[in-house]
Amino acid sequence: MRGTIVCLFTALVFLANFSATLVASPARASDAFINPELLGMVVRDPWYDFGTNPAFPNQPNYAAQERMGQVLEQAGVRWVRLEFFVDGQLPEASDMISLTHISRYDYFINEVAPRHNLKVLALLGFGVVRGEGPLDKEKGLLAPTTVDPIYGGGVNPYLRTWLDRARFIAARYQGKIAAYEVLNEHNRLPAPYPGEQVPPEIAARLHTKFYRFFKFEDREVPPPLPSWRDTVAIVVGGLHPAGTGPDPSAPTMTDREYLKKIYTSSAFREYFNNPQYGNKQRYPLDGLGFHPYPEEIRASLQSSLDLIAGRLDEVRELLTELGAKELPLWITEIGYNAGYARQNAYGQAVFMRSVFQLLAQRGDVAHIFWFKYEDFPPAEGSNAQRWGIVRIPFTSDSRCPGGACYALNGDPAYYRLSYHVYRELAGLPVYQQHLPVLQR
Repeated sequence: MRGTIVCLFTALVFLANFSATLVASPARASDAFINPELLGMVVRDPWYDFGTNPAFPNQPNYAAQERMGQVLEQAGVRWVRLEFFVDGQLPEASDMISLTHISRYDYFINEVAPRHNLKVLALLGFGVVRGEGPLDKEKGLLAPTTVDPIYGGGVNPYLRTWLDRARFIAARYQGKIAAYEVLNEHNRLPAPYPGEQVPPEIAARLHTKFYRFFKFEDREVPPPLPSWRDTVAIVVGGLHPAGTGPDPSAPTMTDREYLKKIYTSSAFREYFNNPQYGNKQRYPLDGLGFHPYPEEIRASLQSSLDLIAGRLDEVRELLTELGAKELPLWITEIGYNAGYARQNAYGQAVFMRSVFQLLAQRGDVAHIFWFKYEDFPPAEGSNAQRWGIVRIPFTSDSRCPGGACYALNGDPAYYRLSYHVYRELAGLPVYQQHLPVLQR
């Protein structure tokens, strides 16, 4: 018995030393440190927590959102990306629906983010008109269009509702949201449209109309000097690197071809040639969102890094060709699922450190958003989704938004090694104060 105890103690000491060596060396922390302004995180959207805590009926889960803010600040996060969801199918959409659902974000944006020194990138995706398929030919973006008295030509009920809600969000939060990402991976949609795309001409039209209203039409009268709108960036949504089509290895349209069609669209050309909008960018965007995921994590880390660097170089070459060589890249998603047999927490941590250092050295990347803060369903099995730097306990339950009920206090059950690497990248102390959870 005594021998067993001694052996167990020795093993625990070894594991503690191993963990400390991996993520807590002061020399490595110095080597890994990057510009903190680059450090972003895709977080749990406040929409999913609304009304889930019995202590706050029909209110945000104040406890969970505050805890997330605390952990993000402790990790060294400077930017967070969250997505807006607004229910209400057309034509029942109304200002009251918009207010009811958008106000769910008030506590995090108005209180949690400023308290924990977090800048907000708001994703305005298809969730802004939640409940309608974006490619629906009767109610989606592909529906017949008319000339709208407010927004002009090429507008249908979906696009009008999207613009109304996006402008409502901008007016409500003003400078408390530091940037907007317009649409997300719209060159390669998930189910029920796997591999399909929003036609680039339509995506460019939606983006340009929002940009024009945000920067010019909706400016306060008389305009304060300077306006908060001048400092808020508007980014073309994160393009999917696999391109369009059912087979990622043989896309019918690459991500670069899609981007070129956006830049050569009638909406972008008209904006470019209109002297009323003769700002220094000329094109109606302040950054390009991109998701340089490998289709799968390769056996060699270096080959994955080479693939990512090569993709970004190709995008930069295209931007130069299009006359936008100075446009910054926003890496609005990059991540690693530690839920597979050959992809674990250690591999995730190494991948994170290597990718952030690679991107930080480029000089043309504005921000890097790690996907993701927390794990999401399913927790186990061949399709386990273990992307997070933390695991918050949850159970699958259709009564909660998104089909999963998370711990009411939002407290992580454990922190993965990637959490400590993130602190290392932020230049923060990374010594662990507890033993690692071995099974992760």
